[in-house]
Amino acid sequence: MTECLYCGYKQIPESAKTCPRCGLPVKQKASNATRALTDPEEEVGIPRYGTAGFNSRMNLILKVPDTNATFTFDAAAITKLTIGRIDPDTGEAPVVDLNDHKAVEKGVSRRHAAIIRRDTGSLSLVDQDSDNGTFLNGQKLVPNQPRILRDGDEIRLGHLLLYVRFAKG
Repeated sequence: MTECLYCGYKQIPESAKTCPRCGLPVKQKASNATRALTDPEEEVGIPRYGTAGFNSRMNLILKVPDTNATFTFDAAAITKLTIGRIDPDTGEAPVVDLNDHKAVEKGVSRRHAAIIRRDTGSLSLVDQDSDNGTFLNGQKLVPNQPRILRDGDEIRLGHLLLYVRFAKG
């Protein structure tokens, strides 16, 4: 017997293609699914109040702490930067692929969050309905609700940290 991932019905025969209760297709849990963390909200961030101004002559730098890894983006190239990890089934990778930084173990979803450049000359961070949440300076983001990104901010995806810097290009 298997369980429906949509309605939770637990008595579905292994051979069934649809759930007898809700009628939706029966999905098998993927072995490479995002691992749920016990409590991603237990860490508290430190507030930082840098500039939100981001103009066309600047670069966005995302740094993974305790590593030499940085992701640098020219302002002109930014419209939407997806942050997450590669999908091993399709090979689809986000613009900021954190797979090499223990993303699976730290609870990072494949398309966890995004940074979007606004017409106003600012950047916004958006949680893309991730399993383990996106935190900006310790505050959990509401899924699909943009928050202004500032120089010096700390982003946490599950348990993986990224530091934000704005630098002249």
